[in-house]
Amino acid sequence: MVNITPATIPLLEAFERDEGCVLCYLWLKDEFQSMEFVEDNEVSMDEAFRRDVVASSGFCNRHMHVLHRMVFSGGIPDGLGYAMYAEDTVEMLHGSIRAIQTAFHESRKKPWNVLSKERTPRAVIESAAEKLEETLQGTRICEICRRMLLADARRTRTLLDMMGHEDFAERFARSGRVCFPHFVTSMQMLPTRRVDKQAVAALLIETELRCLEGLVDLLSEGGKASPEMAAMMIAGVEGLYCSTRKGPNPLTIGATGPTRTRDDPRR
Repeated sequence: MVNITPATIPLLEAFERDEGCVLCYLWLKDEFQSMEFVEDNEVSMDEAFRRDVVASSGFCNRHMHVLHRMVFSGGIPDGLGYAMYAEDTVEMLHGSIRAIQTAFHESRKKPWNVLSKERTPRAVIESAAEKLEETLQGTRICEICRRMLLADARRTRTLLDMMGHEDFAERFARSGRVCFPHFVTSMQMLPTRRVDKQAVAALLIETELRCLEGLVDLLSEGGKASPEMAAMMIAGVEGLYCSTRKGPNPLTIGATGPTRTRDDPRR
């Protein structure tokens, strides 16, 4: 029998709610709690934490916007933390661009000598693109993403351990659901758990096949719920495992002209 512990209680409660993938349900719940965490006055005043936020050039694209919406929609009463994180990040970005501007102006002041150590304006521009990309991406992943990914990994490990108990395994086989991204994550983590790996792997695979077959039936019947459930099962909840760092358009990096796509093959 599964032990009732602080680790298993959230999963058991999510399982009882029957709202799709149990891990996705807890991912969304954790996202809101993470927003509250970073907006906590004690956290936002922590200089070490704020340095980590600056090191990741603020939060990722999703969490910059989600945090903004929650703060200014009244979901989180105090927006002081958001303002402080934004101010710190803007100051860092401003300093980075000013340094590039200074280097560019210095390179244009006098004729370039091939024997000198000074760089040409062209060299400054080329190095600026690389430095700006590094600034945009930061040296750390988004702090909210990091917190959520660690929690998601803990929950996935706990779920796999719970599947090693016969009583929970039977319940999960009947009505458990896991989205495809969480199914893949679970299969990747399974070799590290002290459970009957063959039995749990079989349970995961059979459950995923049952869910997908049920989804096919749901889509064939139509209705408003079927597209939403399809999106959830195929991709997971919105924002799940998205890019944890900001970056430039990946299809333009290193390109000198329009980027080819699959529909535009090399001639």
